[in-house]
Amino acid sequence: MTAPKVFIVIGPAGSGKTTIAQRTAKEHNAAYLDKDRICGRLVEFALEATGHDPADRESNTFYRENLLPLEYQTLMDVAGVNLRLGRSVVLDAPFGAYFAVPDYLARAAEEFHWPPSQTTVVRVQVSQDVLRERLIRRGLERDRWKLAHWDEYWAAHGSLDCAWSEVHFLDINNEKPLPAEG
Repeated sequence: MTAPKVFIVIGPAGSGKTTIAQRTAKEHNAAYLDKDRICGRLVEFALEATGHDPADRESNTFYRENLLPLEYQTLMDVAGVNLRLGRSVVLDAPFGAYFAVPDYLARAAEEFHWPPSQTTVVRVQVSQDVLRERLIRRGLERDRWKLAHWDEYWAAHGSLDCAWSEVHFLDINNEKPLPAEG
């Protein structure tokens, strides 16, 4: 039996990372793990219950300090279970809060008991203009803050400079129109 593989698909909202992640999961017969599908409803509930706008995560200190870490811990934990079962995984999430931490993945793998596995980080890249147009076109409530504070959002989330160590990086330019946006 070959060791399971880990694919981490990163990119800003609207870059097409969901489409790329789902395609990757299908090609590798891997479990598809989307942070927003796993945790999104609970996060929205927690934000509303604490008096916060459920559509605004980027500027919300409560979200960034309390809920975001829990989302990623949950995602990495579910990935670990699948990997221990011998199943490759595709993780679909921005991960931007952790780009500057070189040993982030190594620490998560240790904390959540990942077996040895090859990790590929797929960076889904699009230009600022293409991304902005996609967010406008999809018209989601959760993109309202991003568009209203575009320069601030792009400065914080437009770069995919990731300092993670011991991973293989695969860059995908995703400027062409996609059948389904993500």
